[in-house]
Amino acid sequence: MPTDPESDVPVPPTPYTPVPPAATPPPPPAPTPYAAVPYPMGAQKPPTILSLLAMIFGIVGVVLSCCYGAGFLFSVAGIVLGHLGLKRESARGMALAGTITGYVGAGASIIFWILLFALALSPLLALPFIASSGS
Repeated sequence: MPTDPESDVPVPPTPYTPVPPAATPPPPPAPTPYAAVPYPMGAQKPPTILSLLAMIFGIVGVVLSCCYGAGFLFSVAGIVLGHLGLKRESARGMALAGTITGYVGAGASIIFWILLFALALSPLLALPFIASSGS
């Protein structure tokens, strides 16, 4: 029995206080028969390449129609691919944008060509009036 160092009187033992047991970790989860999938597997969307190309060619056709009507071929490609995309693909927005911008680019190119030919032919149309007024 331990003794008190100052009085040499035996000290009664302190009651034992039990230490609570440490929390045991939860058991590992049961193995699944299938491997875990990191993301949900859904139906994959079909590629929308026609609609995307229609939109790109339509926008390029509108931009290039200001350059001597050079965007006409791009606009026609945008129109054709846009109509194909509307029939075959689910991305209707891009296909419709390609179709509309294709028509706008083709129309702008045609108007530019008409104005260019009218400007080029205007001296020839004024020639008879100039010749008749001189005599």
